[in-house]
Parts: sequence; structure tokens; C-alpha cells
Amino acid sequence: MASKKTDKNQENIEVSVEALSLEDRLKTLEEENERLKADLELATKKAEEVQADYLRARADCENVRKHKNEDVRRAYEEGKTETVAKILGIGDSLDWALKMPLDDKTREGIEMLLKKYHETLANLGVTEFTPEVGTPFDPNTANAVMQMDGDEGEESGNVKQVFGRGYKLGERVIRYAQVVVTR
Repeated sequence: MASKKTDKNQENIEVSVEALSLEDRLKTLEEENERLKADLELATKKAEEVQADYLRARADCENVRKHKNEDVRRAYEEGKTETVAKILGIGDSLDWALKMPLDDKTREGIEMLLKKYHETLANLGVTEFTPEVGTPFDPNTANAVMQMDGDEGEESGNVKQVFGRGYKLGERVIRYAQVVVTR
């Protein structure tokens, strides 16, 4: 019987060792699980940071692209405005030439050039304007080159005479009209 008791004790010891071993394993697995959870949380935070950095960089690139496009558009418009402003004198010269005594062929040629000039300005979006005599002077569209006394009944500050037309590109004045204003 002693042998049976010893066998039973041996089994209990082995079961205890196995149980202890299972407890140790469970504890080790739980520790490993906690470490993996911490690693996962750290990796998730890092991925979120990387994604946020990516989204910021993408937004920055989009903003740079928009600013570049706006700068190009603005530079184009400014270049167009400067070019048109420089060629306006050509139209003035053609107008003055038509006021001179000319033979028919020369007059016809200048009129054709002037027509082409006006078509080109229109195609570029340039509009011509002339303030009406008797209307109030508008410093946003005209330069007063002179002041004159008004006739009886004329109000002060009105356009008395127009010396030169004005030109706009869109809403932007390229050249102000030249006018005489009543005082």
C-alpha cells in the first residue's frame, strides 16, 4: 500500500507541477498579451501620426498648387494689361492720322488698320469708354486734365469736354479717359 500512496503523491506532485506550469504559462501569455496590446496601441498611434502628417503634406501641396496657379493667372493678367497699355498709343496715332488730309487709298488703309486694332482689343477683352459730356466727373475712370468755367446752368464738377477715351480690361481701368471738368 505504501507503494500506492507514493504513486498517488507522485501523481499529485506531477499534477501540481503541471498546474504550476500552466499557471506560469498563463501568466507568461497574459504578460505577452499585455505587451502586444501596448505594441499595438503604440503602432496605432504612430500610424495615426503618419496619416495626419500625410494629410497635412497633401493639403500643403494642394495649397502650393493653388497659389502657383493664382500667381500664374495674376502674372498673365498683369502682362496682358501692360502690353495692351503700351499698344493703346498706336490706336491714338491711327485716329489722329485719319483727322489729317489724306488721299482715299491711304485713308482706306488706315481705316482697315484701325478696324483690325479695335477687333484685337475686343478679342483681348478690352473695352473702350468715353464719359458723357454733362455727367458728373468720376475720378475712378477719368483724369481731369483741365478745369473750365461752366456755362449758365451747368453744375460744377461735370465733364465739359473729352480729350481722350478710356480703356478697361474687365473691370480694371488700363487708361483713364482725359476730360475737362467744369468748376
